[in-house]
Amino acid sequence: MKIQTYNIWSKELKVLYFSKYKSVKACNALLKPGWFSMILMVSGTIDFIVGSSTVRLSTGQLYAVPNFAKAGTIVSPVRFYLVSCTIAFAINNRIARYGSGYLGVITNQSGFVLSLSKDEMQHMIQLAELLKKKIFINKYGVFQDEMVLLCLNLILYEYSALYYKKDENALAIYSRTEKIVMDFIDLIQEYSTGNHDVKFYADSLFVSKGHLRKAVRRITGMSAKYFIEMAIVSEAYLLLADDDLSITDIAEQLNFRTLPSFSIFFKKYTKLSPTQYRLKLRH
Repeated sequence: MKIQTYNIWSKELKVLYFSKYKSVKACNALLKPGWFSMILMVSGTIDFIVGSSTVRLSTGQLYAVPNFAKAGTIVSPVRFYLVSCTIAFAINNRIARYGSGYLGVITNQSGFVLSLSKDEMQHMIQLAELLKKKIFINKYGVFQDEMVLLCLNLILYEYSALYYKKDENALAIYSRTEKIVMDFIDLIQEYSTGNHDVKFYADSLFVSKGHLRKAVRRITGMSAKYFIEMAIVSEAYLLLADDDLSITDIAEQLNFRTLPSFSIFFKKYTKLSPTQYRLKLRH
């Protein structure tokens, strides 16, 4: 099978469709540590070994595969979609900007299998096909990055909605640590432009700075500071798209003491200065 990839996404995001799939070894090669992988079964059966248990995935089911799961048996003919991205990619491009909506789903390792209705199945297939089309487009177009992210987020939010709809206990299973991290990310959306220090968020959550750092690292594999900075970068993107705002104005809105400090910060994550990024938007 020929797998198409588009360079800008090939390292952190994949959407693939497999038909007449038989190789257990090849299936396991697709499931990478540190990646969020979702399988949508069109036909056939795959058994996954998850610790001491076996999870059977059959036609019409959707499964977010735990990082430590391995395919054990494949019953042909197997046809399935695989939507897979690094956890960092999902967090950077959605959670850091818009909140903790599906953080629990992405980091959950329980291996909950969703059985979809015919309409739900068709809807998920359409979203997977749309994302695949946007990624594999031959010529890079205006707003392609944004459209790819939108399609990915639609899939993740649809999965999350189905997860909470079909598992009545889903909202109650989060540990205290997970709830702290989700509350932290929600606070970032409201206060990141004015508060860049982890201590502010720790105080707001009535935990120590060290405890918050450990909680965020444990659940997401990333630092609390990184989440704050990604939220600031995301806000900077939006502000730089507004030509009525000078870059000095934007630096002040984002609570940077000087314009050079904002430029250095922005370039650290984008490899472009704010001025270069704004010029890129105009072309």
